[in-house]
Amino acid sequence: MESLERARLRRRSTTVLIGALLLALGPFLMWQGAEGGPASQTAPNGIVVVGDSITARYNDSAGHDDQGWWSIVAQHYRADVRTYAQSGSGYLRPGRSCTGDRFPDRLWAFTGTPPSIFLIEGGRNDWATCVAGRFVTATDAQIQTAVERYMDLVKAAMPMETHVMVLAPWGPKQAAEGLRVTEIIRTAAAERGFEFIDTAGALGPDQVSDGVHPNRAGSLAIADRVIAAIG
Repeated sequence: MESLERARLRRRSTTVLIGALLLALGPFLMWQGAEGGPASQTAPNGIVVVGDSITARYNDSAGHDDQGWWSIVAQHYRADVRTYAQSGSGYLRPGRSCTGDRFPDRLWAFTGTPPSIFLIEGGRNDWATCVAGRFVTATDAQIQTAVERYMDLVKAAMPMETHVMVLAPWGPKQAAEGLRVTEIIRTAAAERGFEFIDTAGALGPDQVSDGVHPNRAGSLAIADRVIAAIG
């Protein structure tokens, strides 16, 4: 029969072994159970976003009222994210009241290791072009040419392994222009094999602060559409 002292030593050794295993496996178990799962399965090379004020005006602080939709997406997948965004800009129109740059001007978005996901967010400003520092309504042909040229640039710069996704969030203001511009972007994306993310209805009156820019609910709504598309 096993002595009492030997039994105690055996139980103590077993307890120490189990404790050591739990300590070693604990971070792994927590990581596996975390929302969104490990980044290596979805975006090991990170996410790049090129966009307008729907991206530029927001921050990367989790839970903040002004946390960007792109930050929420990156947080979900435990991915690094880089943004190249400027208010007022687009495929066609320069930002900063016609003094800034356009999406095609941001060639630095193509530098470094190609990302796992390349997101183009924009079109909201492309209902107009700039003439002598003033906004002038753009024709469908002007918008289409600018959109197609940029998407061709992205297609040439990104390897096949990069998942290119396109979205054009539009709030309640200028709804007719939104339909016009969004359809041009949707068609161009499809022709190039890019995934178009439909955000219709994501920025309703209760999801925007000024008819254009998302509040916290709006940013979450856009992020939800992107996450659903990524899967």
